[in-house]
Amino acid sequence: MSHGIMELDRGIVVGNSTWHGLPQYTVIGERWVEMNEAMDIANYPIEKLPLFRANGSEAQAWEITRTDHDMPLVPHVGARFDATSNTFMLNVLNENLLAEFPDLKIESVGTLFNGATFFLNLRIDEFRVKGDRSKTITNLMYANPLGRGSYTACAHNTRIVCNNTEQVAQAQGAMNKSLKKFRHTASATTRINEHLVDIAEVKLDLKRHIMVLDHLSCVDADRAMVNAFLDQMFPMPKEEGRAQSIAKNNREKYMTTWNGQRDTLDNPTSKYSLYQAYTDTLDHKLTSRGADAAAVQWDGITGSRASKKQAALDYLTIV
Repeated sequence: MSHGIMELDRGIVVGNSTWHGLPQYTVIGERWVEMNEAMDIANYPIEKLPLFRANGSEAQAWEITRTDHDMPLVPHVGARFDATSNTFMLNVLNENLLAEFPDLKIESVGTLFNGATFFLNLRIDEFRVKGDRSKTITNLMYANPLGRGSYTACAHNTRIVCNNTEQVAQAQGAMNKSLKKFRHTASATTRINEHLVDIAEVKLDLKRHIMVLDHLSCVDADRAMVNAFLDQMFPMPKEEGRAQSIAKNNREKYMTTWNGQRDTLDNPTSKYSLYQAYTDTLDHKLTSRGADAAAVQWDGITGSRASKKQAALDYLTIV
């Protein structure tokens, strides 16, 4: 099944629909997800079980199994890997993070890959950039991707108009420092909670990020700036061949996106327009046919796409 949503997965999402439209995820309209509902989604048993050699002797290796269905979620982990239950982690977040910041609300909760990944999205704030008719939402994300990386905690945005994502990080006043990953060890629970409390204060520093975007929205980008941005983000190889064809094709997709923003931006030729067209292009125009949409969106928050977006913002801010 596409999107990482498998037979045993479940989720709850605020709103009237989901972008994937799969029945495993319940849409609840215009109210927040309640903690007991999140706990219900997180409540499935995972256990670290030993592996054995063919002769019956115990190997120095373990697998993480979803025991209610006897389903291995991670085929091989080491001795230090800690299979902390998602309900325990959720309790820690509820008693510490949500208790300290009661205005944080649960916007979505769910699992992927039959429960190998559990995620929780918390709403922080909403804002609009000058001249941008769309609404931008700021969230905190906690995720436990068993076998697919470390525990992840970060701040991020989702631009509602086209569902493209932009990593935002204002942790302790330093832009784009919010993303942290924690190995699955016994101390991870405490360190994640401490980090989430730190980045919950993103809401106090978010104005700095908005000021940057507002400034970019007021600065016109002439043809020289557009060409320089293309050269920076989509460098053209000198030698003819497949790489040059791909770069040329990507540039054309970007320019089509940039020229098509007149319905959403008051100034469609600003530096901000260059940036938003780039985030849109990365998340929607440069994906392969049949690509897993969930994986693409995840990458736009925490992966290589997020890094590229930050590089674009940094470039436009200093030139």
